[in-house]
Amino acid sequence: MGNVKIYLHNYLLTMIITDLPYFGSISFFQEITQTENICFDNNAPFSKMSFKNRMVIASAQGPLHLTMPIIGGRDQKTPLNQVLISYDTPWRAQHLKAIISSYKRSPYFDYYQASLETLYESKPDNLIDFLINCHIWIQQQLKGKWEIHSISSFNELDFLKWKRVFHKYLPKNYDKIENPIKYQQVFEDKVGFVPNLSILDLLFCVGGRQANEILKTH
Repeated sequence: MGNVKIYLHNYLLTMIITDLPYFGSISFFQEITQTENICFDNNAPFSKMSFKNRMVIASAQGPLHLTMPIIGGRDQKTPLNQVLISYDTPWRAQHLKAIISSYKRSPYFDYYQASLETLYESKPDNLIDFLINCHIWIQQQLKGKWEIHSISSFNELDFLKWKRVFHKYLPKNYDKIENPIKYQQVFEDKVGFVPNLSILDLLFCVGGRQANEILKTH
């Protein structure tokens, strides 16, 4: 019984609880790839100017912010698992077009285009469902080994043992990151290197296997 308690204690110490972003920045996945167990705080209120419905990719003109519209607007405090996606505008086609335009010449984009297009063809009502799909897609491309857990699987005392990750890098300051991961970007010769973009940028530029190694060792 003592060994079981020690195992459970050590297991809970490896758990982190964090927000679930739209694909997520490189710094976000640095944290995730070095973690064994993760739990997304889907009950946290939606917050504007966060990565919950926004990501930043590279373009020939510089960083490009892509924002997913939600019903009720960005000022609401609705729990994330109750936020609904708005389809009043063709944002899925617009985001996919922007991604293809930016990365069609990147070394590894062709490997991921078909499955990425399938992802954007889906039309879930809830924001959380689309975000989970995006996260799982990235995990598959990176061959990530972390496990995703549900809050409902644990009692409230477990939260005291978890590491709560607050990401200080948001859409307003994502490029101010200290000691960023560097690699060859598509438009680096035109606009210079832009740090801490969406994980998509790293994936398309270096490929899933190398991206995983970089994230784990940097």
